[in-house]
Amino acid sequence: MNTKYKYIILGIVGLLLMALMLIIGLRTLVMSIANQRTCEWANIDNIELNAKIDIPSILNSDCEYLETINTKKAYFKFDPTHFDGDYYIEVNQLTSLDTKHTGIDFINFNTDSLSVDALYYKSRTGHKSNSYVLFDKNKEQLWVSIQYAD
Repeated sequence: MNTKYKYIILGIVGLLLMALMLIIGLRTLVMSIANQRTCEWANIDNIELNAKIDIPSILNSDCEYLETINTKKAYFKFDPTHFDGDYYIEVNQLTSLDTKHTGIDFINFNTDSLSVDALYYKSRTGHKSNSYVLFDKNKEQLWVSIQYAD
């Protein structure tokens, strides 16, 4: 075989191996984020992956992980400058809620100041986690509770 073709084949094999290593590395990173339990590293990304909801630019947030019940609770106050509540509800497929009493314990949750006609929720059951999301359209606030299966 001509040495010119050997170098071309070696180059192609090398590129394929680098591409495979890149794909495996990215998959490992995403899995690491999805399995994250703490509120420090990749918290928003973890919530987005497990609750299947987008979290836009925020003004304030709070988070706590309760190891005893394997649950993460988070609160977000959205930045209203570039935020459209109706679009957010549509894109994240949130459903109107008809009561203030969700039966879910959220962090920083005060039912006294909420208006029932502005509450929307999303519930998700998955293999590795179950999540419940509550959104107040008037106050542009989001509460998330994720219970991890393992």
